[in-house]
Amino acid sequence: MSDNVNNSDSFDEYFENIGYRFDESFSDGWERLTQSVKNLYNKTTDKFENELSLPVAQQYVNDALQKFVTDNVKAILELRVEMHDDWFRLYCTIDISGIYIEVASNFSLIHVQLDRNVQRFVFGQQTYTDVLNLRCESFIKRQGIKLFIWFYHRILKKDPLGFILSYINIARAKDEVIYLDINRWLKKNKKIISTLHKVQVNYGELEEEQMILKTQINYRDLLAASSNEDIISDADEPELMQGPINPVAGATEPSQV
Repeated sequence: MSDNVNNSDSFDEYFENIGYRFDESFSDGWERLTQSVKNLYNKTTDKFENELSLPVAQQYVNDALQKFVTDNVKAILELRVEMHDDWFRLYCTIDISGIYIEVASNFSLIHVQLDRNVQRFVFGQQTYTDVLNLRCESFIKRQGIKLFIWFYHRILKKDPLGFILSYINIARAKDEVIYLDINRWLKKNKKIISTLHKVQVNYGELEEEQMILKTQINYRDLLAASSNEDIISDADEPELMQGPINPVAGATEPSQV
């Protein structure tokens, strides 16, 4: 993993370093680069397919969950992950309406999309939720929670975690797929949004204690930001280059790059 990742003091600084690396990479030989981009654009209307792999340590993912979810939702006391090859374990601690519960479940990473318009993670639940700790203000409420979980597992043959996350407005669930959109918390962070105008994440892969983000450089925005003019104007921009204004409701498969 690069020194930029290892020496970053925070999740914000990690993203700032990413943006700095791209600015530095394209500051030299500017005229030659801009001419190359113009030539390429004249030949094709497809997105440029230069792809980079950016490792994000488990620590920074948990820092992000803390900053963008836990710190913004009163009912969530903790939300963290343990990453492994092709799967991760999610731990969640909830304190709401006199119910304190610690749960954990295993997930696969189905889809990642981080760009100027959409900041989304899509997870596939692999196992039923394990209740690690449960405390309630009354015995009746405790028994009711146990009955609720039993009913979901034994009768509905489903897991209640998706329902719970939807109920407290953390994520959306459909069958065993959970959609986590963080735009409502992320949009105020100018450092990260600025980086996502230069680099977009199309999908991700899980490895032991880290996530590999497959990224694509937004040449148009990168060039415009440095030259203070639009080399490719909005009028010239083909439909294929325009990202969705709103999140795609049914995205369940990784983007193909």
